[in-house]
Amino acid sequence: MAAQQPTAWPLFSTVLLSLAGAVGGALLLALPGLALGGWAGSWTVALVSACVFAGVGALAGFTLVLVALIGERVRATERRLLGLIGTLESAPHDSRASESAPPRAPVRSRPSSPAPAEPLQSSAPVEPETALLAARSASADEAAAVSRSTPSSAPAAPPSGVASVTRRVLDWFRNGNTIARAGILVLFVGAALLAKYAAESGWFPLEARLAAVALLGMVLLGLGWRLRGRHQGYALILQGGGVALLYLTLYVGFRLFGVLPAGLAFALMVVVALAAAVLAVAQNALVLAVIGFSGGFLAPLLTSEGGGSHITLFSYYTVLNLGVFAVAWFRAWRSLNLVGFVFTFGVSALWRGAGYGPEHLFSTDAFLILFFLMYVAVSLLFARQRTADRVDYLSGSLVFGLPVAAFTLHASLVGHIEHALAWSALALAVFYLVLAAALWRSRGAAWRLMAEAFAALGVIFATLTVPLVLSGEATAVSWALEGAGLVWLGGRQGRRLTRVFGLLLQVLAALSWAYDGGSPATLPVFNGAFMALAGLAAAGYLSGLFLFRLGPARAAYERVMPPLLLAWSISWALLAGVREVAAFGSEGGEAGWLLAVPALITALVAVLGRRLAWPASARLAPLLGAAFLVLVTLALTVLEHPLMRGAWLGWPLLWLVYHGVLWRRDQDAGAWLPGMTPWLHGLGVWALAWVALGEVPWWIGQALAGVWPMLAWGLIPALLLVVCTRAPALWPWRDHRRAYLGPAALPLAVVMAAWVVVMNLGSRGDPAPLPYLPLLNPLDISVALALLAGLGWWRAAWPGRWSVGVTVAVGLAFVWLSAALVRALHYGVGTPLEADGMLRSVTVQMALSLFWALLGLAAMISATRRGWRPVWMAGMALLGVVVVKLFLVDLAGTETLARTVSFLGVGLVLLVVGYFSPLPPRAKESS
Repeated sequence: MAAQQPTAWPLFSTVLLSLAGAVGGALLLALPGLALGGWAGSWTVALVSACVFAGVGALAGFTLVLVALIGERVRATERRLLGLIGTLESAPHDSRASESAPPRAPVRSRPSSPAPAEPLQSSAPVEPETALLAARSASADEAAAVSRSTPSSAPAAPPSGVASVTRRVLDWFRNGNTIARAGILVLFVGAALLAKYAAESGWFPLEARLAAVALLGMVLLGLGWRLRGRHQGYALILQGGGVALLYLTLYVGFRLFGVLPAGLAFALMVVVALAAAVLAVAQNALVLAVIGFSGGFLAPLLTSEGGGSHITLFSYYTVLNLGVFAVAWFRAWRSLNLVGFVFTFGVSALWRGAGYGPEHLFSTDAFLILFFLMYVAVSLLFARQRTADRVDYLSGSLVFGLPVAAFTLHASLVGHIEHALAWSALALAVFYLVLAAALWRSRGAAWRLMAEAFAALGVIFATLTVPLVLSGEATAVSWALEGAGLVWLGGRQGRRLTRVFGLLLQVLAALSWAYDGGSPATLPVFNGAFMALAGLAAAGYLSGLFLFRLGPARAAYERVMPPLLLAWSISWALLAGVREVAAFGSEGGEAGWLLAVPALITALVAVLGRRLAWPASARLAPLLGAAFLVLVTLALTVLEHPLMRGAWLGWPLLWLVYHGVLWRRDQDAGAWLPGMTPWLHGLGVWALAWVALGEVPWWIGQALAGVWPMLAWGLIPALLLVVCTRAPALWPWRDHRRAYLGPAALPLAVVMAAWVVVMNLGSRGDPAPLPYLPLLNPLDISVALALLAGLGWWRAAWPGRWSVGVTVAVGLAFVWLSAALVRALHYGVGTPLEADGMLRSVTVQMALSLFWALLGLAAMISATRRGWRPVWMAGMALLGVVVVKLFLVDLAGTETLARTVSFLGVGLVLLVVGYFSPLPPRAKESS
């Protein structure tokens, strides 16, 4: 069989998903950037912040998605290998039988796409990949054949969202007696309109009209009860219509015409409600209950003339809800519960928008609280009726939708009263927490799901209490935490739509805060803005954790959501901390608080990730700490010195937290990007060097001038090189010696070498207030120490390349000693230090020529004795430079004696070289 060509789709999908992660991360993190710009009041700041946050988000999204895809490919490869092993183990082991058997023609499942026939060779080795693909192809063909021959009996997946609601309405009309259902609906509406028209036209006495409608309802009810055994569906439709007509008659007689006393009308409504409930429960007829109660709830709307007492309306609805409660005691009918909930709070909202006045506050709010308590009880009854032993399903619309609807209406009533919403949120928090504790104590683990839901609501409203007291950002934090609760509930119940709505609610919460989240705060931390941002961060983190815990139950689009939500959470937490520091950071200490924010976020991400068993959070902490370390290092470059404004406390905290998460990373066998570990340790050393290089020269400069402040730029890298080379046997040097000798120390060595060159070529080396002594002044001593530290580090880091380190050190020493000679002449005989002056000074040029000639002589004689051919060549090159210099520079001098000394001295040196080392030594192993 010909080897199959590898398809390009895995590579394409990897790139596509990685780009999608990058775009998603950019879009998610651009919002906090825009929010920061909006808070600062500048479009320029907004655009720059959005670009910065989007860049970080794109990098994070790309990295996290790529890591996830790589992990998925590794797991897929492992599964393929296990399948190959199983295939090989199940293959027949009698090779002789296979050889004697005649070759079989390949089976073609689809003749329309023929493949070229190839001879089968039983003796050819079978590639594992080819065998696995063949096995998978055969399995797929068998599965396809079975599916073609066997009719599918599995039900289709139910639709969701708006399509689900539309489908249920259409199914209600299509399933059963469609004509009868439509007829009873039309009959009910017609009866209501006829009653209204008859009342307006003066037909028949009022009492007769009402009695006729009531009689029609009772006839329908009795006929439906009689036919319940033979035509159950038709009978239930008739009973539902009869119940609705009785409701209509009682409400019209009492409310519009006043022919029924209030007490009698109320009592009769109770009787009808109880009768409908009893009939529905007795016949196990959800349709009857829904029709009957829907008609009862619609009756006031159909007969309304735009006025009336709200107390009468809500008392009537109270009676209907008692019926819903009674039915819920016996039957777990979610549809009926939702009908009562939607009508009750929907009509209450209409009344609030149309007929409410300030004088109605207490009565309206009292009914609202009553309805809230009734539907909390209904949700408990629904959970109890689902199963007798264990509650494994909740009505999310009631459990989570009820507090949202009730609290929103309540807020519209009492929002103008100071602190009323705060006290209301606190009361709801206490109510839900007490209810959760009572359920847990009385029912135990069997009611754990309901207790956890109520506890989550209690925590949400408790969180709302403080920001409601101080600011108006309640919408953002309420929606964010509510969204997290929906994500959790959707995960527990396996509802994807609920999880999507929870995530969408958090995005809406972020938009709400960005639009109206800039209210001034008077207290640190305990203010609405901080609580809103902290709520967004907490909700995002919890949502990512909930989706991660779903595991294989997640949808395909949800697999990249946990890391993206983690990045979303960190971004909001960072914005909350930075905004709080900007608003309340004490003058002179804001830098310290600014450093404490990323340190705290990094520690929380690490600790929560391990406590909550979320590996992505724990493994991200070191990478997050590294990113924060770079960002704050760049951000604080604007300061005069790094430890000012309280940074002397913030830097150690950030540095210790960073190394703490690195230590935990060493304990984690599944750390992300293990190849980055040396660079992460090196980053800690670089940050420490940056702080020291900015702080120590500043303090020295406060007391001494001249060369003293710049000495720290060479001595600090030299000191850190010594620490990296001769570190104690402790973590992290013990476990990461190569990291500290390589990535950590190499940039320090480069900085130190650059310092040697710059200081010797550009510094006067003024040691004031000390006198200048050649080679015993602060600059020359510092350079010597730096070169020794560099040689020691090179010998430990690259022992096999010692000659390279010596060559670099000799080059730096040549620059140093030449500059030291020039400085000694300056302080001794007054020669100039400027470049033009040195070129015109015959004394300086004479000294340099003689010195370089002597260096070349020493190098060539030593090379001849030890067989160092490259060293001899270097010395010879130096002498050549001296000769060229004599004719081009020294010969142009005006001082005859100095020029003569230069030529004589160099000539003698050349003679000595010609005597002792006229030719390069033979090539020898260099040591």
